[in-house]
Amino acid sequence: MTHAPLKIGIIGFGEVGSSFTRGLLDGGGVDIVAYDDPPGPTERALALRRAAELDVRLAFEPSILGDRDIVLSSVTQDAAAVAARASIPALLPSVIYADVNSLGPSVKAEVAGIVTATGRAFVDIAIMGAPASGLHRVPLLAAGGPASELAARLAPFGFDIRVVGDRPGQAAAVKILRSVLTKGLETLLVESLVAARRYGLDGEVIDSFVEMFERKGARDVIDFLLRSHGVHAGRRALEVAQSADTIAQVGLDPVVSRVVSARLAGLADLGLKRSLGGEQPATLALAIAHLDAALGHTASQETLLHVRHD
Repeated sequence: MTHAPLKIGIIGFGEVGSSFTRGLLDGGGVDIVAYDDPPGPTERALALRRAAELDVRLAFEPSILGDRDIVLSSVTQDAAAVAARASIPALLPSVIYADVNSLGPSVKAEVAGIVTATGRAFVDIAIMGAPASGLHRVPLLAAGGPASELAARLAPFGFDIRVVGDRPGQAAAVKILRSVLTKGLETLLVESLVAARRYGLDGEVIDSFVEMFERKGARDVIDFLLRSHGVHAGRRALEVAQSADTIAQVGLDPVVSRVVSARLAGLADLGLKRSLGGEQPATLALAIAHLDAALGHTASQETLLHVRHD
């Protein structure tokens, strides 16, 4: 028995949308169309060229999405809500609208509200890899009521979707908060390794840093740093201040190191070492809970993500 192809619509035919499309078409079993609203002639020509290369129907009006089972929105961050408002009237009531854009959780929840206000299903998708190389098989996180259904329907086509919650914005929050770690590490690497190069020691610094993770494992490094933080933040603040001086001595402005030192000093001033009796918390979860309590809660209201209070 021959099954009808799954009808997928792509909103935004940029790098992400075209990469997903390329991977899906390679596997077969899908019928794909795309809708785009390019901001200018250059973007319009690029979208048309990509569609021609992939032999995909591309339109500049959302009506092309009218018979789709699933719609994936992959536009620029500032266009996510606009794309939802423009597209929704053309879509079937039974459609699943999945937003794969890199948005903060509150913005993702706003887009969800636009979609669900019309009675249509919405799933928050966070892309945790590089679609340009991994195509549609990159790791994805999903949140929202229909997330499990979407994951099940797309799994046969090679999608790797892990459901992390039932509220739109939860997948986005994981990605955006992980970005604090990845982009923070990126900027620290730039500052440290450029300075290390000026000392003629970049290879040695890289080897030493990598060895720490290889010897302990990434999870154990996180556990060590956070559990010992309350006790040792003050000492570490002084160490990083010396690091900043070392960077400055080779003519590089230690912007990030100065901020890290100040942040560590501020955390030390919270008195965690005293309240912990100089002892490290027994678990990583307890360490984070102690830091949470010491830092206080600045949110004016509970968010749609139902902020956790341990």
